[in-house]
Amino acid sequence: MIIFLYGENDFRISQKLNEIKNKFIKDVDQNGQNIFQFDGEKIKLEDLSAQIGTSSLFSSKKMVIISNLIKNKQKDFSKRFLEYIKKNHLSESSEILVFVEKSIRSKGEKGLLKKVGNRENPLTIAEKTLFNFLKEEKYSQELKNYTNLELANFIKKEFDNYSLKIDNPSTQLLINLTAGDLWTIFNEIKKISNLKLSNKENKIITKSEIEQNVSAKFQENIFAFTDAISSKNSKTALDILEEQYLSGLEAEYILSMMIRQFKILLQIREALDLNYGTQKMVSNLKLHPFIISKGINQAKNFSKEFLIKIINNLIDLEHQSRKSDPNLKASLNLLIINI
Repeated sequence: MIIFLYGENDFRISQKLNEIKNKFIKDVDQNGQNIFQFDGEKIKLEDLSAQIGTSSLFSSKKMVIISNLIKNKQKDFSKRFLEYIKKNHLSESSEILVFVEKSIRSKGEKGLLKKVGNRENPLTIAEKTLFNFLKEEKYSQELKNYTNLELANFIKKEFDNYSLKIDNPSTQLLINLTAGDLWTIFNEIKKISNLKLSNKENKIITKSEIEQNVSAKFQENIFAFTDAISSKNSKTALDILEEQYLSGLEAEYILSMMIRQFKILLQIREALDLNYGTQKMVSNLKLHPFIISKGINQAKNFSKEFLIKIINNLIDLEHQSRKSDPNLKASLNLLIINI
């Protein structure tokens, strides 16, 4: 069986992948010993075929998860791998093969593009052929970015999982303050819900609670953190991070917020370079005025090149942590020291 997850929505892909893995563990492999994950960008075809072809001692089935396969740079890899799939009838195999592509998107007349660093390059003919083959599989699913309405419904559903309710103005405020970043929204909902339930108050999330918990607290800290980065004061930056750890925030959440913040600053930096005023930024970037006003002063302290570099470093660290990094906190601290 082949499962293909692709699209621009990193959060939804990750959630769907976890759902698939959890179902496999529940139904087939309760110890999770027969789930194998590989970085398709670097793996050799011989190693991959050996893993797929090896039978398991503990279960009648196994799950092999391969990410970023189409970005593999080995000569003729896409062509050879597609031939391997067809020759061995992997679509009908009892093994579960999950292919995950987060960096490929369709862009109008330009067709399929893959993100390589900060560039988007067209797929080669062989890469496009492999992509289209996987796309036509029965269990192929594209996970797109949410529209604003879909995002609002997602927020309401997540709060409903905690038996809490949120109205439309409060929902929109949460979207604005988080710039619509799903990872951030998911973690903020978890934090706010736990706080609300611990206080045993009413079941309605208010705008003031969103402002106090999303904006006033973390935004102040994240702006102080980026101020420290702009002045290359790693000690202050690390002290601020440590305060967040002590407050109970997980390293994964802090990392997602850092990525979001620097992406916002990059957007504002690019807008400043185009001589946009505040109102035009609010309109074009779809960000809350509070975020814009605070971000303008900070973005002036960074070059576009520096922001791109730090975003790429943080995203690389995020990808590593989801694969194998057992100590994200130490890795994040080391990255800050080396900035």
